[in-house]
Amino acid sequence: MFNVNLENAINSDLPVITDNYRILHFDEYPILFTGTNKYGNKLLGSFVNEDEDNDLFRYFVIILDDKQFSNYFNKLVSYRDLILNVNEVFIIDRDINDDVVKKYLVPLQYLPQDYLPLSNSFIPDIHLVSNALSFSFSLKGKLADLHKALVNDINNINLKIYNYLEESLHALSMFNVSPKVYSQPSQLGSYRLNFDIEFQKESQESLFAIDKQKVAKFINGYLNYVAYAFPNEENGFLANEPENSKQFLALKNSFEDIVTSAQLTPISTTSDILVDSINSSAEKLSDVTEYLKSNNSFTSIEVGRINDNGIFSAIGYLATDYKDAIEFKLLPNEEVFVDDEITSDETPQPYRILVFRINSETGKGGARLYYDETEDYYKIQLNIYKNDGDLSNSIFTKSLNENKVVDVTGIGTIINGVYKKLDCYL
Repeated sequence: MFNVNLENAINSDLPVITDNYRILHFDEYPILFTGTNKYGNKLLGSFVNEDEDNDLFRYFVIILDDKQFSNYFNKLVSYRDLILNVNEVFIIDRDINDDVVKKYLVPLQYLPQDYLPLSNSFIPDIHLVSNALSFSFSLKGKLADLHKALVNDINNINLKIYNYLEESLHALSMFNVSPKVYSQPSQLGSYRLNFDIEFQKESQESLFAIDKQKVAKFINGYLNYVAYAFPNEENGFLANEPENSKQFLALKNSFEDIVTSAQLTPISTTSDILVDSINSSAEKLSDVTEYLKSNNSFTSIEVGRINDNGIFSAIGYLATDYKDAIEFKLLPNEEVFVDDEITSDETPQPYRILVFRINSETGKGGARLYYDETEDYYKIQLNIYKNDGDLSNSIFTKSLNENKVVDVTGIGTIINGVYKKLDCYL
């Protein structure tokens, strides 16, 4: 093993994992791992080398804050990036029984370069997506750090998170699945708001052709994308060429895996479905993060999962900068100005549309409107007034589920020569 100056030896519990130990990569020994110390700090560590003569195993350990851990978990930074941005690194020597023998705190410049992680030392892909659909939102800062919160603040943030999760499920509306979001009690001794996404029992008969594990994988990937990858896309992203993004294409492929597994006809509107849904989900998530600025109980949220043993594993971090990060990536807000030329049909007219999104409860959605006999179309806002009718077996859901252009009647609205909205009635 490389030499460490004895002057750097320390007697501290800071680099020692006592809880939430999790192996991220294993190859004969735990190569990469994480956990928390007895003070609740997040630690990230790795195996460095072995002294076979003395049966000693050497490890690097660094302390991460919530934001750093979120960035690492979501592959925004590598392990090497994290180490190069700290001033000092803990070194721990353990014996063959895994007992700590020595602890050191070594300035970064004294670490041998050959032992530093590689530039591609990102978290292994296997830890990025889970099929579990149980999420925990841990409130941080202000009163929450004292395990307290004002009732009104808790009620408001709980509802805003629920609305975000519920909105994010609408991308699945074309499949015969009915996922529902359920709120679970906060854990004792912390302010963690827990939510489970479950498939309704009455949908089981129609679920037989759908691979629910692929659905769960998509939901996890979708939520990760909206919260952590979308803010890093280019300005104008959703309105321009989203398929230039590798992260968007990965999400699209995950969605199409559901279609393939169910032996359904390939869908031509997958990108439209995702763009529209990401836009709506990001706006709902902005409501969550903006509330962090105005309440009196907390300032940030750590997102994670809780396993069957009740252990919380962080997967992300939400702060007040989310809205600013996505503002110019969303679809343009179709504001109506005084000098805009606006015309609407006086009576319902025939139209050809292909529905790519619909909310069965509100009747709101999105569609392609084919305005002539070519394949040219406008993307329009679709409003369906149900009048106590049932959308589930309507021509609109037929268009969505079968990826078919259908003939409908409705009142179209044109702004500056472009179709923007279609109002239909059941």
